[in-house]
Amino acid sequence: MPTIIAIVVGGVIGAVWGGSFGAVAGAALAWLLMRSFRLEKQLASLRQALDAAEKRWSISQRVPVAPPPIATSAVTSVPPPVTVTPRSTPPEPPTDTSPVVRPVPPSAPRRVEAPARLFPDAAGAEDSDELSRLMGWLLGGNTIVKVGIGILFIGLAFLAKYASEHVQVPVEVRLSSIGGAALVLLAIGWRLRERRPGYAQTLQGGAVAVLYLTLFVAFRFYGVLAVGPVFGLMVMVAVLAAALAVLQDAPSLAVIGALGGFATPLLVSTGTGNYVALFSYYLVLDLGIAAVAWYRTWRALNLIGFLFTFLVGTAWGVLQYQQSHYQASQTFLATFFLVFVAITLMPARQQPAAVPAGRADGWVNGTLLFGVPTVTFALQYGLVRNTASGVALSALALAAFYVLLAAWMRARPHLAVVFEGSLAIGTVFLTLTIPFALDARSTAGAWALEGAGLVWLGFRQTRPLGRVFGYGLLLLAGGVLLVTAAVGAAPTRMLDATLLNALLVAASSIAGAWFVQRSADRTTTSSWFDADVERAAEPVLIGWATLWLAFAAYVEIGTFVKPEFQLAASLACLSAVALVYAGLSVWLQWRLIATPVIGHAPLLVLGVVASAFLKASPIEAGGWWAWPLALATHLVVLGRAAPQWSAGTRESVHLLGVVVLAALGALQGRSITSDWGESTSAWAWLGWLAFPAGLLLVLPRPATARVWPVSAAPRAYQTDAAGALTFGLLLWAFVANAASNGSAAPLPHVPLLNPLDLGVGVALFAAWRWRESDAARIASAWVPRLAFACMAGDGFIWLNAILIRAFHHYRGVPFHVDAWMASLAVQTGISLLWTVTALVLMWLAARYVLRAPWMAGAALLGAVVLKLLIVDLSGSGTVTRIVSFIGVGVLMLVIGYVAPLPGKGERHEVL
Repeated sequence: MPTIIAIVVGGVIGAVWGGSFGAVAGAALAWLLMRSFRLEKQLASLRQALDAAEKRWSISQRVPVAPPPIATSAVTSVPPPVTVTPRSTPPEPPTDTSPVVRPVPPSAPRRVEAPARLFPDAAGAEDSDELSRLMGWLLGGNTIVKVGIGILFIGLAFLAKYASEHVQVPVEVRLSSIGGAALVLLAIGWRLRERRPGYAQTLQGGAVAVLYLTLFVAFRFYGVLAVGPVFGLMVMVAVLAAALAVLQDAPSLAVIGALGGFATPLLVSTGTGNYVALFSYYLVLDLGIAAVAWYRTWRALNLIGFLFTFLVGTAWGVLQYQQSHYQASQTFLATFFLVFVAITLMPARQQPAAVPAGRADGWVNGTLLFGVPTVTFALQYGLVRNTASGVALSALALAAFYVLLAAWMRARPHLAVVFEGSLAIGTVFLTLTIPFALDARSTAGAWALEGAGLVWLGFRQTRPLGRVFGYGLLLLAGGVLLVTAAVGAAPTRMLDATLLNALLVAASSIAGAWFVQRSADRTTTSSWFDADVERAAEPVLIGWATLWLAFAAYVEIGTFVKPEFQLAASLACLSAVALVYAGLSVWLQWRLIATPVIGHAPLLVLGVVASAFLKASPIEAGGWWAWPLALATHLVVLGRAAPQWSAGTRESVHLLGVVVLAALGALQGRSITSDWGESTSAWAWLGWLAFPAGLLLVLPRPATARVWPVSAAPRAYQTDAAGALTFGLLLWAFVANAASNGSAAPLPHVPLLNPLDLGVGVALFAAWRWRESDAARIASAWVPRLAFACMAGDGFIWLNAILIRAFHHYRGVPFHVDAWMASLAVQTGISLLWTVTALVLMWLAARYVLRAPWMAGAALLGAVVLKLLIVDLSGSGTVTRIVSFIGVGVLMLVIGYVAPLPGKGERHEVL
């Protein structure tokens, strides 16, 4: 959570300074800074754990201490050892009086004051937090002396300032007195360095701070000393403080001297703003710290120099920097950067011989390693942000510096940790170069390529951090491209930067996914990065690539393709992506890349739906080439990609292919016959039927099962797809009977022989053929039953439609429900038809002993009786009413005679 907060804050600050690119830079720099503090904490914890382990090991291997020297005056006579004998023999009295040494208690040891440790704590281990360690030093040891020397230093500073304003004493005398007092303190501290080392080191540190104060005041306020002499003297004081600290192994002396030296210009400042003198003075102090770092690894001293230098530099830059200060400011910033990089690396020279096994990285100061480049780039950004390509060149220079530094350290094993960090820093600044040098769209493509490269390099060098950074760049590249497309202007030409960079993001993501697939199984598990978790990057990157391919197609088609051709262009792009993925799956033997191709068939279904609503014909507006391409791609997918899927997925894709093919045939048939007559004529409806009915007649045949692609998934084609076609044809038969009047001009209307009735007959026949096939028998038990019920219902409706269409064509009854209801002749015909249907149904049921059909016929008779009472009775006094009642009555008598109800104990068959 702190890291996320820091990234957000850095992004906000960067956005204020530099817009969107500043936000990216600020977020990246904030992450780098938080990373440095986290690494520092981890390294300190590791050192503490290793110290404890070494302490336990030394205790377990400790050799017993020999007895202290004996005193000759303590020699006495003691009896010899007693020999145990049996009870029957009494022991003899001792006769040997050999001398025995008795140890004399040692005298009380002389109290020796141990040198004051810089950061003591209860366990004697360094705390991971630099602030806590500094507080530990301030509050540990002889706190009174430390506070006293601090107060004395501040008092002398105020005394110097007051004297300069009120006391009429020659300035040379005043300064000489203060300097002399500092030299006296220094001499006293040196003389006490062996008897009271802690006290002596505190006095020497205060004296060094006062000397800094004196020289700075003499130069800055009074002009007693010129630039050359005061610079030389300050160098001498810095060398003196460093030498005293190194000779006495006194980090406290070095820290006190550094604190005093850095605080001097802040205490006596008058606000005139001579920044050259200030940073020259700080440079001298930092060079002194570097000299100490050559011999001693004093982390707090290095940290004090870093914090004072860059905090004061940042404050001055925000408050007082002007463009006229650029040259000097740039020189100081580069010099400070090089000095602290050197300070970071100097402790490494002691490691091969001085650091125990397993502690080769204990010298690494994460705060300096990551903090120095972070703060340097932030200040450099402020210097060059108004210069063309200045920020990009600065980031590139830092990237080159750290990459070269990493290359130099690669062959030195004791620099492994710093090598990792330098390589990461170089990568960060190389990444930052891109957005400052290119526009946002080009930045996305460049970041994507860099991300894929980092993933590859991370696997090659088994570096999880590099791979994680690569994954992040791949995702970030897409985000930048999306934001740019949302807020930017629409493309003005094809193959523009948006398309090219979207393709770069997609290609780089696919490459990254391939690197994961090829190398994840061989990846060593890190303590903070699980290889199993990393495998999830493969499908994520494939999905990310597919998303950006779809985005590129959407932008280009929506911008440059006319609306009527957009469906064809979309089919072409969809097929192209599917072909690429299928080819990669075969070429690279890469199973997962074939997964997105599963969506090809469902998207074709959506294309068919869109064509049905938007197009008069599937082949118009480019469909004549787009749909054949899509269907050919579907066959390639079935042959190359589908074998890598699960059986259920494979069968579903085969099924959807048949649905698409049948739907396209139906839509094209509709477009062909739609102009042959009115919308209610037979021709308009027969166009829907021809291709699906022919397909249904072919699919269930045994010979069809031996032809590819049916042979690859016979159940999908002959059971599932044929079943779907069956119910589709039955639905068509129902709608066509209800909506078409059967006109087939110029052909005359002949019941049962007209085109519509023939078409309905073909549909019912094709459905019946499938229901009776072996493929239908392996379907779920309810499917054939439902198909039979639907066929029976369609057949009954068809008989009624034949009757009504006959009245329409031969008696002029309008083909409309209201007209049917008002025509007594139609109602009489329907009553007789229903009765005859019930007669046939019940007679067959009685003959074959089927109770269920007989009950259905009886129900139909009941409907006839109800219809007579409600509808036909209204035709009082008409012949039609008489015919209805008489005809139905006679038929019911016949039914009662030839079709009695089968007994319950007789054979029942279920259709």
